[in-house]
Amino acid sequence: ATFTRPAPDSLQVSLTGALRTKVDSDGANVMVALYENGLVTDCPRGENKGRVLSNDYVVRKLEKLCTVKDISAKKTVSGMVNFPLWEGFKSSKCGLAVFVQSKSHQIFGSQSFQLPDDI
Repeated sequence: ATFTRPAPDSLQVSLTGALRTKVDSDGANVMVALYENGLVTDCPRGENKGRVLSNDYVVRKLEKLCTVKDISAKKTVSGMVNFPLWEGFKSSKCGLAVFVQSKSHQIFGSQSFQLPDDI
């Protein structure tokens, strides 16, 4: 994975990797999730009233890298996604999860990456 910031409000991610399993003629999508850790929510009402909840691995953006079909295991797949960034974005609190998902939502494999602190 390589990360660039073509503009202050966007993150560009280039990914290249080998599939760990064969994908049949039904096909599968390679999905990329940009997540954030360390989010805090004050709860003024409801069952958690008065509590402060801490949340990690909150998906902020989800994009499809590509669709694969009739591909053998260990075949290299690559692509690029662009993520619009939100106000207050801090790369040190964020990471990327890449997963291969069948049309019936079965997950074939996944990989995660921490974003560089200086991106």
